[in-house]
Amino acid sequence: MIRFPAALRQQLPIYGAGVFSNSNVTISSIIVPLWAVYLEMSPGIIGVLLGIRHLPGLLFAIHGGVLLDRLGARPVMIFFAGIAVVVPLLFPVLPSVWAILILQMVWGFATTMTWMGAQTSVSQLMRGSTRHAGRLSVSVRLGMLLGPPLAGWGWDTWGPWGGFIAISAWALGLLISCLAIPTFKTASIPSARRFRISDLLPRRADYMSALRMMTVPAIGICVYLSAVRIASYGVQESFYIVYLKDIGMSGENIGLLAGTGHSLLGAVGALMLTLAPRIKSVERQLYLFLITLAIAVILISITPLLLDFWPLFAAIALRGLMLGFNQPLMISVMASASPPETQGQTVGLRTTANRAASTIIPVAMGLMIEAIGLHLSFYLMGVLMMAACLWIWILIIRASKAGNFEH
Repeated sequence: MIRFPAALRQQLPIYGAGVFSNSNVTISSIIVPLWAVYLEMSPGIIGVLLGIRHLPGLLFAIHGGVLLDRLGARPVMIFFAGIAVVVPLLFPVLPSVWAILILQMVWGFATTMTWMGAQTSVSQLMRGSTRHAGRLSVSVRLGMLLGPPLAGWGWDTWGPWGGFIAISAWALGLLISCLAIPTFKTASIPSARRFRISDLLPRRADYMSALRMMTVPAIGICVYLSAVRIASYGVQESFYIVYLKDIGMSGENIGLLAGTGHSLLGAVGALMLTLAPRIKSVERQLYLFLITLAIAVILISITPLLLDFWPLFAAIALRGLMLGFNQPLMISVMASASPPETQGQTVGLRTTANRAASTIIPVAMGLMIEAIGLHLSFYLMGVLMMAACLWIWILIIRASKAGNFEH
């Protein structure tokens, strides 16, 4: 029997939560568009359905991060993991547009909170360590390797019920992982307190405190980079799936491309940072983030030029490598620039920007498709995201010249 070191045994449930949390978003982003196409909904409606799942995260991620700091990550994660198990089973039972809108919001916020909890746990325990952030990213990629093909196979074999049951079973792994997370008590982690009814109410002071963090150059630039990163995911997790369906890909092949293909080299990219010496320069981390992000944006934007499985697989796998490499950088920069007692709040700030992008992009692209067609919409979104990358590059140069990255 393999025995892991005590420190690693404590960390493994957190990495297990990484396997089942963020990958749950990817799986749902395959099955829900297939469900919408199955119900013969228009591109505009599909865009709204895919974007709306991120709206609660946009509004309440900062408050959710504060709850992670105050109540402790473990109990909050367990609560929302339970919701993530139940909600997918309601989709086939309630096939109306309005029901799907509500279910998407509840489900989306549940998966957002569990992923935020996993990041907060790693940030509190291994603050600023690209090695441990890389391990969490590897765990996410492992989940994306296995989960989407499982859901696609379930859809091909048993139809919508098979796809949604596969997601629920995947979320059960998340719940088990959250239950296994130990309660940590160290000097660097603030003590959690008991839940109070008043905790449910967002506080203006918490939001103002989180927004003030944007004045820290490393945090502000990292939030902008993260938003563009998630915007590119917004394209991949919405109309990329519709495009694959349009060119005749099966549900299983869609799962292989959007999940396995995307994550195959993503795990390698994240693993590179777990094995490499820590990159101490914040400026260097941000430049690496920007370069790999720009490549990833180009690779999703050229999708309409690719018509066959293997070219699509090569592009999405290389894109996964870039995103797998820069995710640990993103977590590391934010964690090292924030004090221990506000790690959850910092994750909530970045998640707010991410959810803004995730809410807007599918809706905007759905409207673009109705106006200029599917192919041109990919190209236009690519141009807009590259323009954002250029603007962020200018911000990094200005911050560097002002000495804002120096310790």
